[in-house]
Amino acid sequence: MFATNMISRRLIASRSPFQQIGRSPMAIRRSTNNTTTTTTAKDAATKSETIAAKPSSTTAAEESTKSFAERNPFIFQLGVATAKTSAADIMVQVVVEKKKWNEIDLKRNGIFVVFGFAYLGGFQYWLMVNKFNKWFPTRARFATLTLGEKLKDTAGMIDALKM
Repeated sequence: MFATNMISRRLIASRSPFQQIGRSPMAIRRSTNNTTTTTTAKDAATKSETIAAKPSSTTAAEESTKSFAERNPFIFQLGVATAKTSAADIMVQVVVEKKKWNEIDLKRNGIFVVFGFAYLGGFQYWLMVNKFNKWFPTRARFATLTLGEKLKDTAGMIDALKM
């Protein structure tokens, strides 16, 4: 569950404002009267802040390049958690309890499906995405650091141990 949340968030968080609008962060070129001018990195950063402040209006082409998990992380998490929990129960019934496929207890599996959907897919997603951001503010920054930088970051290490 936690790994799936981290993957979904990392996919979403890995896109900078420049990648979302399809431009390079170092140089934004624009054509004016058959001449091409290059804005400085400072101008580009100011422009990105202005673009990021506006409500994003994504086109159909931009939206189609995103994966389903990027567009709908909560729904994706519900599906993964539900399928994973159901598959785990079926595996236990078939492998550990040595039941045949037609002997699988569907009522028991249904209980696991509800548990996977409600608790693992819903509650834990809310807890780890919404509440962990408030409780552990260094988490997002800490996740992007290299291993060497993580070992030097004591505030991030303390938050990671608390989690």
